[in-house]
Amino acid sequence: MIRSTLIALLLMAPVLASAQQLPRAEDFLGRKSGLTLHDAVYLALQSNLSLRVARTRPAIAEEVVQEAKGAFDPTLSAEYGFEHRETPVATALQGDAGLIEADQWDYKGGIFGILPFGLSYSSNLNQTRLDSDSRIVSLEPEWRSNWWNEIRLPIMKDLIYNEANVAVMRTRIARNISDEEFRRELLDLVAEVENAYWALTAERARQRVEHKSVETARDLLEQTRVRYDVGVVSKVLVVQAEAGVAEREVAEIRANNRAETAQDELLNLTLAPTAEGFASTEMVPEEPTYIEYSVNLDVALEKAMELRPELGSARGQVEDAEVQLAQAENQRLPTVDLVGSYSMNGLAGSAKDASDILPGATPPNDQGGSRDTFSDYFRGDGAKGWAAGGVVEIPFPNTTARATVRKRQIEVRRARTELRRTEQQITLGVRKAVRLLLSAIDAVEAAERRRIAQEETLRAEQEKLRLGDSTPHDVLQFEEDLVEAEREKILALQAYLVAITGVERSQGTLLEARGISVGNEMRRGMDR
Repeated sequence: MIRSTLIALLLMAPVLASAQQLPRAEDFLGRKSGLTLHDAVYLALQSNLSLRVARTRPAIAEEVVQEAKGAFDPTLSAEYGFEHRETPVATALQGDAGLIEADQWDYKGGIFGILPFGLSYSSNLNQTRLDSDSRIVSLEPEWRSNWWNEIRLPIMKDLIYNEANVAVMRTRIARNISDEEFRRELLDLVAEVENAYWALTAERARQRVEHKSVETARDLLEQTRVRYDVGVVSKVLVVQAEAGVAEREVAEIRANNRAETAQDELLNLTLAPTAEGFASTEMVPEEPTYIEYSVNLDVALEKAMELRPELGSARGQVEDAEVQLAQAENQRLPTVDLVGSYSMNGLAGSAKDASDILPGATPPNDQGGSRDTFSDYFRGDGAKGWAAGGVVEIPFPNTTARATVRKRQIEVRRARTELRRTEQQITLGVRKAVRLLLSAIDAVEAAERRRIAQEETLRAEQEKLRLGDSTPHDVLQFEEDLVEAEREKILALQAYLVAITGVERSQGTLLEARGISVGNEMRRGMDR
């Protein structure tokens, strides 16, 4: 907590700025602007193209979960059909004309589906209207209906670990892994932006050092020429001074090129500009400063084991392998299903005239003349039926299922080994990051001591030159030593600041330390 607070206050003080103060890409493109570390990170969160692509993966993973859940949506069905039949007959018992004509309308509807634990259900209503001149059919129109309901419950194979439910389990795990992968990419991007920012800061500082060195060499050349004109020194010393100026000008050109390259890299990460934007935009970073930062290896390791997204992904892979193993073991079991059904049947219609049915037969009573035989079910007047039973299927010798279980067991062992390997790699990474930070602290202190010593040495040599006890060549050599010491100090400070980012990244606290919400960044721009 102390480290996170220290970094948030010293490195990222503007994090608590109001929404009006937050940087926008259009405030920087096409102009020369000062840039804080917070600005660079926030601009990258807005504009970085790789991060925009990364945001789509968790969103897609969530939709895949919803797709899998769709397997539990009930399905509604409906059918309609009409049929006209003409049937020749050989007896007057069925029809006087030797031909029976019938028109039949079929109406069907139902619902069916499956529940997550494996129970499947179906309910269907079939209703038929028949108009027939057959003398055997005593109702016209004749309405018949059937309401059929069935459930099937697995008690061994497919109980919980059925295909649909396992698909939901695995897509949820995949979504969690996708979230962890996004967090990893976000961590990597923030670390990359900070490293690029400090690289640009260092190159700008080296630009200033090289420019100052050129100016010093030119002043010395001018002094040497004046002394040559009055006959105090020889032409050789003038040539040496001119060579010194040329050498430093080359160094300045190289420094300018490195600074432009560093700026392009930072622009690419933070603003993703067009070619014109690269050419017209100049970023002026803040001066690098030394920040007191302490770290404890044991605490860093503990945080890393808790927070690193790589471990979250590896644990998700183990969980996924275990789910697949549980499914394989379930599918190895015999099928033992309980089946139950309930049905009701209805009949309605109007009785035909006595002359239209078999001679001597008594016309049936009017059955209500209603097509809505389904209403009889709610009064309990329908003809009922129910059934219960079971289904048992035992594959023998079940070779495929047994082989699948053995394969899944191997995959679980592999996933657990990968998790252990990831833990080991993270441990090594944290130890390395801490060592780099500690050595960077010593390097900054040593570089500052050398810079001070070289500065004093150069001052003394310049005084000797003024008194005639030294040469421009010697002064340039001491001046080059000072420049080299200043370069080392800049690089040491850059390495130190990068090492702080590295420690925060290695222990998984970089986003928290910078005030970045993974959830907010995951949702940013996804509503467009």
